[in-house]
Amino acid sequence: MKKMRLHIYIALGVFIIGFIVGSFVDKALMEAVFSRGNGFGIFMSTIGTLPGYMMLAVIGGGFVALAFNKYKTIYRVILYIVAAACFVCAIYFSGREFFGENGFYNEKLVWVGYLIALPFAVGCGFLGIYLIKNSKTPYLWLILAIIAFFIFMSLVPGVTLLKGIFHRPRYRTLSLYEGIEYHSWWQRCSNYKDLMATYGVSKEEFKSFPSGHAGASAVFMLCAAFLPLLDKKYEKLSLILFYSGFAWVLFVSFTRILVGAHFLSDVSMGGILTLGFTLIANEILIAVNKKLALQKEEQVNN
Repeated sequence: MKKMRLHIYIALGVFIIGFIVGSFVDKALMEAVFSRGNGFGIFMSTIGTLPGYMMLAVIGGGFVALAFNKYKTIYRVILYIVAAACFVCAIYFSGREFFGENGFYNEKLVWVGYLIALPFAVGCGFLGIYLIKNSKTPYLWLILAIIAFFIFMSLVPGVTLLKGIFHRPRYRTLSLYEGIEYHSWWQRCSNYKDLMATYGVSKEEFKSFPSGHAGASAVFMLCAAFLPLLDKKYEKLSLILFYSGFAWVLFVSFTRILVGAHFLSDVSMGGILTLGFTLIANEILIAVNKKLALQKEEQVNN
């Protein structure tokens, strides 16, 4: 975890630079690359968050594996409930992207998206069971709980709260209607309800800042950073996965800009939020591991 600290800072630094640059060139960049209805960009919108959300299913599988242990019934029930919540969230959040307003929009086919997400969640659940069953790390329930908490925090409250404060119009919408003006990320669109009524657009078109897709796709990096906690042999693999996840986030972010769903500052802030939560979780886990090591040393000495 201490070794991953530097790499987390590097990725976070890239997003911070992107956020600063985007604050000045958002509109010009969008005018240069915007491609309305770009099929590839829309396809990436449907699958871009899948790796991130499926990490919840991996965590859910981990809690199921822990519930197999000889805990008291009440603890098993709690673990199963938390595992079920992880699976439901993974399927719901990833499934709604396929035929939602940011994907191949079709209200009648939204349920198909959940069916598509289901086998991925099941597979990732079994992966979580495998990882935990083969791990000899003590207090795995605590480690998983900390990681799950910060995954949830990075996916939902932070992004949702900021979207609800700023209501920044998406470029794909303001490019269609002259009455909807461009807003920098710090300029709150206070009359979004009037604009929705006037032009007949949905509230989704005023959720540009920050990018939920960038934040969700960055969750894969969060989980990769903590892979060595399960077993030391995953240490080298975690670094490869971390930077693979980083490349994936950059790619997804570009396609979100391409289709006019987000500006550069939007996707950068999405990454900043997730990596910020990753840093906090990393420091907490370092402290927890240090405390557990001291307790183990005291037990040996006694």
